Amino acid sequence: MTNHQAGKSNLQVREILFSPLLTLDELGPLGHVAVTYSVKENGCSHSPSCRQRGKRAAEPTTTSLEEFRGHRHHERMCRTCGGADLSALEPEEIASIEELALLLLPRLEAAQRRAEAERLVVARVRAADALDERARAILAGREWRLAEERRRAEGGSADVLSTVTRCREDGTCTAEADVSFDPLTLKVDFRCRANPLHGRLAWTDEEILEVWKHWDEVVYDTLALIASLVAEDDPCWSEIYGTRADDWRAVTAALRAFDEANSQPMDLGLNVRCGLCGRRMALHEREGRADVPSMYGCEHRHTDGRFHREEKVGVHRAVDRVLLDALNGRFSWVTAPELAPAPAALAAYADHLTAKIATYDAYIGAAKANADLSRQRTDLVTRLEQVVMVQRHGVFAVAGLDALAREPWRGRVARDDGVFTDLGRALLVDRVVCHRDGIEVFTHLDEGTALHRRLYAEDLRKEIRVARIQLEMLEDELAELEETPADPPDSPSS
Repeated sequence: MTNHQAGKSNLQVREILFSPLLTLDELGPLGHVAVTYSVKENGCSHSPSCRQRGKRAAEPTTTSLEEFRGHRHHERMCRTCGGADLSALEPEEIASIEELALLLLPRLEAAQRRAEAERLVVARVRAADALDERARAILAGREWRLAEERRRAEGGSADVLSTVTRCREDGTCTAEADVSFDPLTLKVDFRCRANPLHGRLAWTDEEILEVWKHWDEVVYDTLALIASLVAEDDPCWSEIYGTRADDWRAVTAALRAFDEANSQPMDLGLNVRCGLCGRRMALHEREGRADVPSMYGCEHRHTDGRFHREEKVGVHRAVDRVLLDALNGRFSWVTAPELAPAPAALAAYADHLTAKIATYDAYIGAAKANADLSRQRTDLVTRLEQVVMVQRHGVFAVAGLDALAREPWRGRVARDDGVFTDLGRALLVDRVVCHRDGIEVFTHLDEGTALHRRLYAEDLRKEIRVARIQLEMLEDELAELEETPADPPDSPSS
């Protein structure tokens, strides 16, 4: 194809035909144009004659434009050569390309405007993060940062800044509290109106340590105070994080109200209970922290003054031992229909999780960077994905129990996590009770349960049927021996 044929250079024609802003439907008959290209190991497509193609690129391939785009090669093209060579174009194809160019131009301009707006947002967020980090350094009392901040604050206002927040001592106190910030000394002070000792810990008789800084609501209120000093006239912090404290309060209140108004239809997690108070123990995953194990924890301080924690690995090993004893080699039991949740319950659970995620998204606002809240949403999304997988493929397939029933010797997962998956344990176990001195496991297959009696009776019937068949075979063989006349004894040789 020559330049004067299309009125555009070959590179411009390729940019039009390969543009992700155009759909295959809009390309129409042009989807059949032949494309010759070569793909490098990094997935980038090149013209066979491109000098940047390299020696390890695949052999040139010729296919249609529709298939080329279907493999998404048009999204990773060499900008030097245009990504591929096109076959010669017919006059009607050239006219279609000219029409597509007019259609593509406003889309390109809109895409450029969106990209520029996104760059501005990223720059504003980066600047707000820098100010927020300075405020956090002041709140943490890092001396090497405080000296620098004091120099910056010289000549500024000496008025003490203050705001009203709420005390969260032991998770029970809800009284109002005052937070003040001195711009000269860069010191922060917290005072609960109900009890001035709240938020403080007597480490020794001479030293009192403040521990209130770990409470998200107070931290965000305090950071807003400090940021008003360090941000000076830059509005980026208030634009990005100005509503963070209110958003944190709003989303936590909305999630709490959602849980109070909507009981959870079911739970596909392991039911681990505290043996001291009976409360459900939450699982705290520590992914990426090899030095901190994942734990089941009861968030209630007990009469002995301690919280109750159990390592996840220890709980799961105890569960696996009890399950193997309960099964006693009868791995076909793990796919008993009674263990599968009802389809209606799964649908209700999916709707529940979807609604809770929507509630989170509606209120999270500037508090989306909060680690605990972000972890909650990740957990909700993970559980919803699991429910969808169960609805599509069946609970026993997702839990790995059907494979365990077919081939018990292949039942161990690749990781050293035990015989059963997390979902498999949740389906087979009624509850796990963690005491200070041991772990009790109660399964749905324990002796005496209705399911155990049914499954054991069914196995006994099968064994009886097999025994009867074998008995009939033995009786037939015996009858055949009794009906057959004995051969005469061999005569002695003369």
